Amino acid sequence: MFCSVVATLSRVHLYEYRVHLPILLLLFGSNSTAGTTEDLSAFQAMLDQLQRHPSVLMSASGTRQWEVSAEGALGLPNPNITLGLNNVPINEPTSFDRYLPSSRSLEIRQSFPNIKGREAVRSTHLARAALAELERIQILADLKKRLITALAERQSISESKTVLDRKLALLQELDRWLRGEMEGGEAVYSRFDELDVQRGEIEEKQLALEGKDRRWQAELRQLIDRVPDSLKLPQISLRQWTGDPSELVVVRVALGKLEVAQAQVREKQAAFSPDFAFGAAWQQRESGENFDGDDWFTLKFTASVPLWAGSNQTPKLQAAEEAVTAKMAQRDRRLREARGSYESALADYRTADALLNAMQKRNDRLHDLEASNRRRYESGEGNLESVIRPALQRADVALDMARENARRTIAAARINTLLMEESQ
Repeated sequence: MFCSVVATLSRVHLYEYRVHLPILLLLFGSNSTAGTTEDLSAFQAMLDQLQRHPSVLMSASGTRQWEVSAEGALGLPNPNITLGLNNVPINEPTSFDRYLPSSRSLEIRQSFPNIKGREAVRSTHLARAALAELERIQILADLKKRLITALAERQSISESKTVLDRKLALLQELDRWLRGEMEGGEAVYSRFDELDVQRGEIEEKQLALEGKDRRWQAELRQLIDRVPDSLKLPQISLRQWTGDPSELVVVRVALGKLEVAQAQVREKQAAFSPDFAFGAAWQQRESGENFDGDDWFTLKFTASVPLWAGSNQTPKLQAAEEAVTAKMAQRDRRLREARGSYESALADYRTADALLNAMQKRNDRLHDLEASNRRRYESGEGNLESVIRPALQRADVALDMARENARRTIAAARINTLLMEESQ
């Protein structure tokens, strides 16, 4: 009679376990990353919000700054206007009729920097504007990668928390069944210590996940100034690199820096050309006792001569040419680094994808084992532990799948960050 009561209690435990089965199937049997329409809209809104990030706005302002500077590079400097009292006696400075050279003067002088130099400066400003735009694209791409990484990690944490909660529920079911077995006379007392150890390990993982989640919340506040409600990330499409270096963002930025350096070489070359200036002076004179007070007029033409080019312009030109050599080497280095980053991220993506497929197969096998043990238990063979144990193993698989799914998403974001978008 007592044994039949224990068996009845075990059937009650099985019923409660089966009530939770739909939730377990959702947690352990799905590998989908597609989000709802609301999730897609929320994700797109966050991407749009990155356009207003201070780092992006700073680069956009830099682009406009250099474009405006280029407009003024061809302009002439302001003319100089000079008013003078010339050659007047100290004891009578307002007297202009005592000495012949005494006069009041008005002089105008206009400088004309050489046109090659002004065009070279304009070219440098335009190159800097283009570079600032490329840097804005690079900064925005990096922010997108950081956003996707943070969201993917938080999604993985959220799924892991849910799985751990259900794992605790399964251990609780197992605990209740073991107590029923113990009341039936089975020697299962030592098993309770094992369950306590497992519960302690789960609680440690939960604490670690809480701390990790807070760190990613801080990252989201830095990126979009808020922590969004939990959402399911849409599938991140993996873009393919054709092998063309110009498709890589870092290479394009390096080429932009090279163009700036080459424009600066043209500036230094233009410094060998002469600058010019024209001046005109009018001197108003008064007649004296022994001279006529006719006004005088003076014209001046000035040209600079690169007489000291060997110690001035030439070293500066050589330094600018060395800067070009350095930028070319930097371009080649960036290409190698980007190729390595692409191959590394692609390896992570493929590994995570292969692991997810393998884990899904393992999950399916555990599901079949669980179903088989459940049928045996319902027919009176086996025990409830043989049903719960595969479910616990499926929970471990679900934790691994949550981690690898985030890893695959982050790897896709890393790859996409390296490549220029088609519209760019």
